[in-house]
Amino acid sequence: MSDPQSFEIFQSVEIFHSWDLYDNIVRNNWMMHRQMASVIQKVALEITGTQSATPKLRVLDLGCGDGAMARNGLKDCPVEKYVGVDLSQEALRNLAASQGLGSNVQVLHGDIATSIEELPPEAFDLVLASYSLHHFESAQKKSILNQIRRLLSTNGVFLWIDIARLDREDRSGFIARIEQEIQSRWIPMPSEHRHDAIEHIRNYDFPEQESWMIDTWDSNSRNHRSSGNPIEYRDAFYIALRLAAG
Repeated sequence: MSDPQSFEIFQSVEIFHSWDLYDNIVRNNWMMHRQMASVIQKVALEITGTQSATPKLRVLDLGCGDGAMARNGLKDCPVEKYVGVDLSQEALRNLAASQGLGSNVQVLHGDIATSIEELPPEAFDLVLASYSLHHFESAQKKSILNQIRRLLSTNGVFLWIDIARLDREDRSGFIARIEQEIQSRWIPMPSEHRHDAIEHIRNYDFPEQESWMIDTWDSNSRNHRSSGNPIEYRDAFYIALRLAAG
């Protein structure tokens, strides 16, 4: 892990495991994990429902953690293959030991940007990125999106779940808003942990505007535009975009 940005992302991931912040966030649904799992389920069932042969789902999960988000979303879906990519060895060990993601579970320990370059083209029907791509700056996000498009099957879907800025909002404006949100709503969390969460966001999070996310994906599409409205979920802080292979 010689790439400096990879090391920084590793640090940002490890803070969530060091004092169980992730479990606290999920349990209280502060980052809308329940709603996002419902979106994953809806999209996955729609993909398998359109297949003419025996339904199957080849899934790539970028920044998978312990696979909890995917497990909740894919519990009623026929998964042929699941590949999870993450920087945390502990999270991947927990994922590999768990049930609910089919019989063919593979884990890749490494940085998203470099790991996906080694995967074969058109190998996945569903690519998930759940609260992971905001750790990359814009230029590297564009490169990752190009790789994701390469990995999708003809009728595949990229489901991008992430934090997102409002229109015409810069990064500092987003950070100010989410800081207020954390301080006012994440009350069951000890104050020092809320402080650490805010510092993590200030140092490691680079959210984009919704329009940037959609337009950047569409810029490499054969149609140069989304088919219908790609927004599956949106509130003041979080978004889920359904983006077609195109």
